[in-house]
Amino acid sequence: MSQSNLKNKRICVLVPDGVGVKNYLLSDMIELIKEKGDEVVVWHPFGSRLPIKKQLDVQEATLPVFKEPFLVRTWREALCYARLSLNTVKTNNPTILSNWMPNTAVLSRKVLYGLAEFLGKQWKSETRIQREETRLNRWVKKSATFQLFRKSLEQLEVDFLLCTHQRVPLALPVMLAASSLGVRTATVIFSWDNIPKARLPFRSDLYFVWSQYMKDELKFYYEDIKEEQIKITGTPQFDHYQNTSLIESREVFATQYGLNPDNHWVLFSGDDKVTSPFDPSYLKNIGEALENEIDVELLFRQVPSESTERYISILNTSKIKHIPPLWEQSDAWTGFMPTREDIALLVNLAYHCEVVINVGSTMALDFATFNHTGLYINYDQPEAKKWSVETIYKFQHFRTMDGLEPVGWINSKVEILPKLRSILDGTEEVGADKGRWLKRIVGEQEITSAQKIVAAIDDFAHVTNRIGAI
Repeated sequence: MSQSNLKNKRICVLVPDGVGVKNYLLSDMIELIKEKGDEVVVWHPFGSRLPIKKQLDVQEATLPVFKEPFLVRTWREALCYARLSLNTVKTNNPTILSNWMPNTAVLSRKVLYGLAEFLGKQWKSETRIQREETRLNRWVKKSATFQLFRKSLEQLEVDFLLCTHQRVPLALPVMLAASSLGVRTATVIFSWDNIPKARLPFRSDLYFVWSQYMKDELKFYYEDIKEEQIKITGTPQFDHYQNTSLIESREVFATQYGLNPDNHWVLFSGDDKVTSPFDPSYLKNIGEALENEIDVELLFRQVPSESTERYISILNTSKIKHIPPLWEQSDAWTGFMPTREDIALLVNLAYHCEVVINVGSTMALDFATFNHTGLYINYDQPEAKKWSVETIYKFQHFRTMDGLEPVGWINSKVEILPKLRSILDGTEEVGADKGRWLKRIVGEQEITSAQKIVAAIDDFAHVTNRIGAI
């Protein structure tokens, strides 16, 4: 190693939302960076709510929240629409365009999204989209927000910046400011379904993806990103499942939540109401199917971004055991704050429950880490008029299942009980390819994702030439 490589660096971890807290700050990543001898600055908008304040010896900086100018937001949304349209053509999958969900409740937003859609329809090629991205970047660089972030980065004196969520709009001026100062940058692709959704508003030197599958996706959808810029690191959200110290005994967990340790435990994990608006009806169906099964207990965990308001009538009239996520609530999803306690809770649910049921949730992957079965609901409720599971399972990220049988399918209410009993009684192997599916999406797990990310940062933060440009 050269003398320049031995110099300690200041690594800035940009955490614009609560998901980044869960996946990165509550992993081992910060400690591993510090073990390399580098300093860490956590740049975030949470103030005293950040759970690492008393746990990690790092410098903190306040990330200001700003309002995007009308023109900048319009152009950014237009670029999103244009890429969604292009991705729809490239994949021959019209469900990709369903990710265009304009907020038109307010007149000004209706005008903004209407104009964005009109512009996006004109930009039909990768070349034109890249040209308009360049135009947008020029405008952002002329803004007061850009100058504010540039000054902040100069004061922080960082050598490397890692953004923990690639789709948050406020990261655009931050990453542009870093590039203008010669600060090396990286971003993570935070979820398995994000790349086709056209929510990458900036460019970075490096991109940390979960697997070879995601690397191929990124190259396919973003032709300007070079192969050497994409690093396969996995995602730290699955590191927690390798931490056996988080697992409580079945008896302790049962006592804590009023469960019978001798019973089978089945988890229904809720989606958000946009993704799956009829989850309460599905939960009711499952509860009714298991009502007379004295050796089975049905547990329920709602998505952390929602309360149980839409489930109240079912929970009040059933034997379902509600085990809520241990997140701090907020007015906006980006402000929801996970806790270390909830990570342990999720690990124990995946470890002790034999089956998870939902509408297409990532939780099937979480359960697969312990070789437990995911069941996907595959029938519509009678009251569903403008929504269907058929659309859900045509989403692009479910093409990761091609050639595999990673989950089981519940195709009607009457299938709930026999499908569950076949799994619980061991009379049928369901989701035989769950391990292969997990590996395809999440990648190899021979070492933790946090270790891979820190190694990639260490390799790149200590070299003299940047390989990308914004």
